Amino acid sequence: MKKTKVLIIFKYPHPYWNVPVINQFSNYYDTEHIYLSDYKNKNFTEIINIINNLIKSKNIEIVVFDVDYFRFINFFFIEEIKSKKKVLVTGDDFELHELNSITASACDIILSHCPLSVLKYKEKGYEAYNIQLLYDPKDKLIKQDYKNKKEIDVLFFGNFTPDRKDILSFIKEQGVALKNIGHEERASGVTEDELSKLISKTKIILELSKSRTESVKNYSSENTYKFYYQFKSRIYIAGLNNVACVAEYSPGLELLYNSDEVPSFFTKEECVKILKTLLNDNELLEKCTKKLSTKTHYLCDEKMSFEHIHDALEKSKFRKVKLVKFPYWYLRIVAKQIILRNINLLSFFKNIGQFNIIFSIIKNSSLLDKFLILLESILNKLWYTLLFTFKLKK
Repeated sequence: MKKTKVLIIFKYPHPYWNVPVINQFSNYYDTEHIYLSDYKNKNFTEIINIINNLIKSKNIEIVVFDVDYFRFINFFFIEEIKSKKKVLVTGDDFELHELNSITASACDIILSHCPLSVLKYKEKGYEAYNIQLLYDPKDKLIKQDYKNKKEIDVLFFGNFTPDRKDILSFIKEQGVALKNIGHEERASGVTEDELSKLISKTKIILELSKSRTESVKNYSSENTYKFYYQFKSRIYIAGLNNVACVAEYSPGLELLYNSDEVPSFFTKEECVKILKTLLNDNELLEKCTKKLSTKTHYLCDEKMSFEHIHDALEKSKFRKVKLVKFPYWYLRIVAKQIILRNINLLSFFKNIGQFNIIFSIIKNSSLLDKFLILLESILNKLWYTLLFTFKLKK
């Protein structure tokens, strides 16, 4: 039987994210993908035309949009894509939910890595499903040799934040043997192979859930909250490697795991208490490890993780959400991202036509909003074109 064709539109190459998404869809569909970063010298209209020509030439029926941290894939972009079915996929919705939930109204279904995020979309009336990512059978970080001697009591890997540094320092001060291979930004100090070996020798993986305080982009509460408790995938990595996990609280964790599968904490004192209890009781540690492993393999089973998504996409009708209006901040973001494509002096007049798109986007806005968005768009176009052009000359 001939498979339905799917096109996945990614922002840019990112193996840890791209490959698992491709693999999930490839199990059920004839799947292709493109990177918008390959078209950085094309404007809004040109990119839409390229994608629509590809869809037509290859008879693609379903298009999947990777939306996180790339606002160019907005409601108006998705609306112009001529496919039968449209899917929004997000892995960091905790930061971008207010933005993504508006963009999502152009799509038929929403797929999110976090179970809490799924509920937030459902609360608004969307058809939303949890998608399990990262779990390619060839992934070096999973399914390692369980027989390796467990030489490491507690392992932490991931980005450093001030809050995380404080917790990690406290754990060491309290006499817990912690191997810390955390890193600043994305400059990890170990290779994937080295991390894989460390995981296989570990008794407990420590998961810290607080989001980076400087990165929160929730537009309805920007600069209000210090952090968010984000559901992280290291819990899955631990379970698939037959390693226990102690995790900082997150509501997504609470939706998927019980406390005897993944013990959780709010404070660093609670964290140390749990770690010491498990490390001093081999029988309890073994039970916790086994329960986490069993639950994680169940959650990551192909039928559990994607078959329900496939069934949803096979439907002919979807429950769509209609917006009352587009908020001013969303239109500002969209206008800026459309105008600031291919910003150099040579293409300045060629891309002036993109203002027609801005006019159509803001046609139902108030007179004040129209004036402010157009004025900002003109200033942005002039300023960034000159800035970019002179930077190239240097």
